[in-house]
Amino acid sequence: MQQYFYSDRLQTGDRFQLNQDDMHHIINVMRLKSQEIIHVVDSERQTYRCQLQALPEKEWELETLDQVYFERELPVKVIVACGLSKNDKLDWIVQKATETGMMEFIPLVLRRDVVKWEPKKAQKRVERLQKIAKEAAQQSKREIIPYVHNLMTLQEMTKMIQADHRWVMYEDTAKSGQHGALKIAFESVKSTDSIIAVFGSEGGFDPSEIQYLNEQNYLSCSLGPRILRAETAPIYLLSALSYQLEL
Repeated sequence: MQQYFYSDRLQTGDRFQLNQDDMHHIINVMRLKSQEIIHVVDSERQTYRCQLQALPEKEWELETLDQVYFERELPVKVIVACGLSKNDKLDWIVQKATETGMMEFIPLVLRRDVVKWEPKKAQKRVERLQKIAKEAAQQSKREIIPYVHNLMTLQEMTKMIQADHRWVMYEDTAKSGQHGALKIAFESVKSTDSIIAVFGSEGGFDPSEIQYLNEQNYLSCSLGPRILRAETAPIYLLSALSYQLEL
């Protein structure tokens, strides 16, 4: 069943329309017919069964039938922060991280980034990532659309973002054979905790960045004995968290 998000609060019996893009998707892409049912998540993160209704002049609206209940969110809040990667790798990370439970995403400026965002285009890139997060949240039946932050430096991130658990995924930790830190960190995570996990881009981290993060009480962790690609590492971590907390 298709799912969409609505920007206001709903209750049983309401008649309403989604935004223009979503209504176009329902009618012209999915080609749903009058009386068909979809799920809509409102601004209070409540999910409703809604029925499509045809109106005169080729107009359409939705009618709220009843509320339905699901448990589809990770029991912890996970913020993923990543260095800038080339091509469409950040798009892929945001899409798959949304599907696996991420709550917020931070694009990071790191010393070894292989690409740079021009200031004039940075906002458009953030808007694109936010759209990808919304589409992935709808596809995976999330109750929340992950929030994509504006581009940050490490210093801006550490000042702005607070979390119960702060981890940085550092490849040299794996190379040195230190694989136990993340397992121990997982064991200390409780439901409703918040986590920020920081990942490098293809160029990895400069040692000075790791030193700075460690000084800010970020724990250096390995994701195992193999060195993962920049776009693989966040999904690996979220999947491991899901296994630890949900399965």
